[in-house]
Amino acid sequence: MLQYKPVTVERLICTCDRCGKAMDQEADLMEWQERFVISFRAGFGSVFGDGNSVEGDFCQDCIQTVLGKYLRVRLDDPFEPKHKLTSEPQKLLQPNQQKKVEEGERMQEELLGIIKGTDERVANIRKLANRLDIPQGQVADVAIDHMLQATQHLKKADEASEAQS
Repeated sequence: MLQYKPVTVERLICTCDRCGKAMDQEADLMEWQERFVISFRAGFGSVFGDGNSVEGDFCQDCIQTVLGKYLRVRLDDPFEPKHKLTSEPQKLLQPNQQKKVEEGERMQEELLGIIKGTDERVANIRKLANRLDIPQGQVADVAIDHMLQATQHLKKADEASEAQS
């Protein structure tokens, strides 16, 4: 027996902030792939305001209309490129902000290596115990104390930075 049931389908659609064109990931993959997304954190002295988050989504037609005459477009083969990009795409954060995030992630990974029950954990505990000249059973306590001190330092640095702005 055939049955008809209503089905709700969710689709990812990006709307151009300039012209309002809807770019549907499934219905028009080519337009979706050519969309231009701006997303960055404004730096000190920026025209967008210190530390503000700046975002925008644009279709390829609007980018061509607004920026086309300023862009250098060179014929190239994407599979055997002759031209290299002059710079890599930037991350959302400024370099000093990115450095803080990466340091926090590195410390988190180190702590997870100690906390997780893996062979790597045992090796890390042994290594830390030898370096600190303490029993292996005390490594987690020392690591947690160290992380609390390190994050307190970062918190104070952030508060001082905010106070200066």
